[in-house]
Amino acid sequence: MLIQENFRRATAEIVVLRLLMEEDLYGYQLVKRIRENSDSLYSIPEGTLYPVMYRLIAKGLVSEFNRMVNKRLRRYYHLEDSGRAYYAEALQEYQSMTQGILRILEGNGVDNQNDRSIATES
Repeated sequence: MLIQENFRRATAEIVVLRLLMEEDLYGYQLVKRIRENSDSLYSIPEGTLYPVMYRLIAKGLVSEFNRMVNKRLRRYYHLEDSGRAYYAEALQEYQSMTQGILRILEGNGVDNQNDRSIATES
C-alpha cells in the first residue's frame, strides 16, 4: 500500500488536470470520474483530492466557482490556460519517466542476473 499511496500523491495533479480538460467538475464528480475512467484501478479519496485542488488553485492552474444545483451550492473547478500548458509538460515528463522505469523493471539494457538470484533465494 505504501507504493500505491506515494504513486497516488505523485500522479493526482496530472489526473485531475486531464479530467478538467473535458469540462468543469465539482469534487465528488472528480472522485467518481477518476474511479470510473480507471476501471477502479486508480482512485483518489475526497480527503486527498481537496489538498490537490488547493495546490492547483494556488499555482494558478485551476480556478473555482460556485453554482447552485438543485437548491445546493456546489464548488466547481475550472482548468485555466496555464493549467493546460502545465498538463502538457507534466504529461511529457510522466511518460518519459514511466518509460525509463519500465525499461529498468523489464531488464532492458540491464544485467538482471541479480533479479534471478533474489527470486531463487526467496
